[in-house]
Amino acid sequence: MKNFWLIIFLCSLNQLFGQEVVLLKDLYVDNFLFYKVSDNQLFSGNAQKIRKNGHLVYEEFIENGILKKSVSYYNRTEKPIPALITEYHANSFDRKKEIRYDLSHQWRESRFYDINKNKTLVEEYENDKLIYRCEYMNNKKHGTEFCYDKQGNEIKIQYKNGKKETTQ
Repeated sequence: MKNFWLIIFLCSLNQLFGQEVVLLKDLYVDNFLFYKVSDNQLFSGNAQKIRKNGHLVYEEFIENGILKKSVSYYNRTEKPIPALITEYHANSFDRKKEIRYDLSHQWRESRFYDINKNKTLVEEYENDKLIYRCEYMNNKKHGTEFCYDKQGNEIKIQYKNGKKETTQ
């Protein structure tokens, strides 16, 4: 009898905390909110695009109808490996942050955007070491650009409204 109640309890936890997974075609969008086609209710969970060969190529993460992030996957791998992760500003489909990966995940690039769709920062990492960083204002370099030259020396360049001011 104890096992029966334990199973009932575990099933209820799964229902409470489990994320529903559907195909993208099972949802529709109205006023930046995702709804299930089957019952017209706000959707929470994961919406996926899966190829005919069974490979997961794209996934959206949605909470209470609001798109939080999306992930595009490399298609040549048996296990899904993220190629691009995009996070979104609230109540829009405008990017807040994008992270691009190479297949081995040894290199990644992060791009940040403000609510007006302007790029504000770009960073590149190789083996978790920062190799490039540049600040932007109104999609123009503005602030410090950091990188390395071919000999491995650090370079810092100051920009103001897209124009180079100083190099260190």
